[in-house]
Amino acid sequence: MMEKKFSGKIWKFGNDIDTDTIIPGKRGTIPTIEEMKKYAFELLKPEFGSTVQAGDILVAGSNFGCGSSREQAATVLSYNGVRCIIARSFARIFFRNAFNSGIILLQCDGIQEVCEGGDIVTVDLENQTVSVNGRSFKVGAIPQNLFNIVASGGLIEDTKKRLAQGLEKLQIKPLTLEQCRKPGYTLVEKILKKNAGKEHVEPGDIVITKPDSFMIHDIYTSYLVDTFNKIGNKEIDDPSKVEIVWDHCMPTAVAKNDYDHYNKGLELASRFGITRLHIGQGICHSLMHEERYARPGEIATATDSHTTTYGGAGCFCSGIGTAEMAAALITGELWFKVPGAIKIVLNGHLPKGVLSKDVILKILGDIKADGGQYKSLEFTGPAAHEMSMMARFTVANMALEAGAKCGLFEVDEKTAAYYDIPLEQIDWVKVDEDAKYEKVLTYDVSRLEPQLSCPQGVDNVHPLSEVLGTKMDEVYLGSCTNGNLEDLAIAAKILQGRHVAPGLRFIVVPATNKVFKEAIRLGYIQTFIKAGAVISHPCCGLCCGMPYGLMTDDERILSTANRNFIGRQGTKKTLSYLCSPVVAAATALAGVVADPRKLQ
Repeated sequence: MMEKKFSGKIWKFGNDIDTDTIIPGKRGTIPTIEEMKKYAFELLKPEFGSTVQAGDILVAGSNFGCGSSREQAATVLSYNGVRCIIARSFARIFFRNAFNSGIILLQCDGIQEVCEGGDIVTVDLENQTVSVNGRSFKVGAIPQNLFNIVASGGLIEDTKKRLAQGLEKLQIKPLTLEQCRKPGYTLVEKILKKNAGKEHVEPGDIVITKPDSFMIHDIYTSYLVDTFNKIGNKEIDDPSKVEIVWDHCMPTAVAKNDYDHYNKGLELASRFGITRLHIGQGICHSLMHEERYARPGEIATATDSHTTTYGGAGCFCSGIGTAEMAAALITGELWFKVPGAIKIVLNGHLPKGVLSKDVILKILGDIKADGGQYKSLEFTGPAAHEMSMMARFTVANMALEAGAKCGLFEVDEKTAAYYDIPLEQIDWVKVDEDAKYEKVLTYDVSRLEPQLSCPQGVDNVHPLSEVLGTKMDEVYLGSCTNGNLEDLAIAAKILQGRHVAPGLRFIVVPATNKVFKEAIRLGYIQTFIKAGAVISHPCCGLCCGMPYGLMTDDERILSTANRNFIGRQGTKKTLSYLCSPVVAAATALAGVVADPRKLQ
């Protein structure tokens, strides 16, 4: 029987504690959590891993656990004995991962002002209170399904119990096209109710879905094999729905660790008959739409937070952790709480030198890192429809950085053409004027100038005019956000016949092999090489903190990636900026942040 009242020593943290702060990306390939746990909070509280005790409780501000979907951020805390985390709010993927790891999460506003690290806090789940230093505060109730998982000792033990009792296959009667076209629903409501076979859903409802695609990348293969070994399953529900992509640790860069992840991916494929394998062929999120695995109106999930990318094609997609992926692969099921939605209307036409990356950076700067917490950001308007599919994928990719559950574009002729499917099959994935949105944000993109995300945090956004002339040591063009052919083309146009600034490192990483080969055929790669760039094989590379451009103390990097968390692209003293491909190219030439509109 799980205790409903307990006490523990407080470790106190601030706002926006991201997953890279909890466990740095460079530690993410350590094969076992037991070995990894000693590095928890090493950049922020280096004493944590050696002095934390079983039963300790974390107290934090808002948006705790933002960033990556890496389940290790939760499991290193669980393995270190952390029993409970109290915060103003939690990032949505970390929220699931923590409960799946057996940690209780409680939302509370007020306790942060009356406690310090080392104080003793008492948690009373029965009466929904937390008490410290003579003060008590109300906390929300824990959903029963999550309480049961914690009471079982985590999702692994809960899944083992379900298997022992005999799994019953979920039977879902699909909705007809006419039922899908019923007006009055947000995009996320439409897609979830179609998959779950429900004629009506609304925010807050828990729905059981059967996802159409499950993607695993190589960072998580070792942990997934270990999880399956603990559960003891002999098969998974449907191997034909599963993709394995080797991209974060490819080319292998860390002796022993990366090879373990590589080999465990092969083991998963052999053990369960998985045939959709992509070894060193590019970045997982770019491949998922390039190979048409993630499709309009469907549900895709993956062991990565930037799974939101496929929302550019009207696909509901959300990242999950390793334990939840294992359980979902076994059962074929995944529960979701229907999120509320924010409609974002993009009017006007993008001016010269302004790209879709600038649009999403502007939005992030306005609503901040938690402004879309567990919401569906839904994009519509003339400028949204003018965007190419690649531009839409860029915007959806970074919707996550506002804490969003997903970022969805309504479909149109461009979507249908990209997937080579009749528009009438997916025309129901459109914004309804009578749908209930929590708020509507409207932008005239015609008035937008290039935007930069500045250190340290994606939502620290400034217009280009405020950052011009800032010296850079390195420029990075690539990632699943901006490594597609369109991005390379527009950067190559600026660099044609010119050379990068003396002493500046310029690194170019195409998103996939297909993009790489086409960029060679069209002469873009030759242009980059003549300009003095270093070309790397298609992979996640520096974006996820792997080699191919890591920075040192006090160096500045301008990147087309999607995150600039502390320590992610080098040391905790590295200064990381984010921008569009054209700003990256102009800056590579000047050696300082430069305006591409003066070069085009």
